[in-house]
Amino acid sequence: MGELIAGRAVQGIGGSGLYSLAQVCLLEQGPSRPEAVGALVGITLSISVTLLSGFVYIALVIKIPEQLQLIHGDNALWAGVHLLPMLGACAFGSFLGGALSKQSNLTSQTLVAGNVLQVAGLAAILGLSHRSDDGALGLHLLLGLTALYGLGVGLTFAACTMIAAIEACEGDLAAAQGAVAQARVFGGALGLATCTILFSERLQRELGSNGSLLGREELAQVLRNLMAVLNLPDGVRHEVLTVYLNAFEQQIMIMTVVAVVALVLSLGTYRRSGPRQVIGVMVRHQELAAARTRGGDDSWRRGVKGSDGRMRGEAETSPLSSIRPFIRQ
Repeated sequence: MGELIAGRAVQGIGGSGLYSLAQVCLLEQGPSRPEAVGALVGITLSISVTLLSGFVYIALVIKIPEQLQLIHGDNALWAGVHLLPMLGACAFGSFLGGALSKQSNLTSQTLVAGNVLQVAGLAAILGLSHRSDDGALGLHLLLGLTALYGLGVGLTFAACTMIAAIEACEGDLAAAQGAVAQARVFGGALGLATCTILFSERLQRELGSNGSLLGREELAQVLRNLMAVLNLPDGVRHEVLTVYLNAFEQQIMIMTVVAVVALVLSLGTYRRSGPRQVIGVMVRHQELAAARTRGGDDSWRRGVKGSDGRMRGEAETSPLSSIRPFIRQ
């Protein structure tokens, strides 16, 4: 007991020291102006929203064709064709998101609208699946709701990309864009892993007992390849598909919760003092990059006249600290 008390005392001393050090570093290294703080928050939230949206999007790209093959009888080709409404709506949403902010900065409003559409599409899939007798949606209804979701996720991806571009300084524009892109992929990996674990755990819990019609070898085959369900006898296949539909409903519920969290985070991206035009910021990035190319690595820091008539240069893009280079000063 004495060693435990002494250890906790040492832990408390160390924790208080680290807390004090963190506060000093925040004051010394953090952005000093309110607009810089807002830019940092905007980039952080856009990356977080992209990660959560990728969590759902990549998982659906895999799970929807699986359901089309297992429940609706599609082959691999038609399952891919029936995925086109969601993918096409996503592409159209990405184009629409850029067009909406062509004249004025509506990135935050576009981001909120995109997340609302995502929540609406996922909630409709969840609610209608729960009300159906067998837990499966009709083909046309499923395609329509996934298209609604696809439109929302397209708007979200476009808005997050633009927010990261207009808030980052020129020297770290590529890093900001890369962070957003990798957050989408990383979120998708998390989402796909979560859905796979949920189904595998539920399948083993409900059909792994001795009273199940599914044998151990057949269970192992289904866990390795879900399409092996189609080769099972009718009674066993119906038993596995029932578990699959229940697991799919649970997966959609988790996706809906994740989309709601993304919607809440997207509300924090609105800034009254933010850039009024997206095009103007992107033109400034191009001017600074062109000046650096023409004058070498150092001359571009001395300043270049931006599209708004003001001089841009070292005051805006120099690496002042470990945090400031990542945000637009």
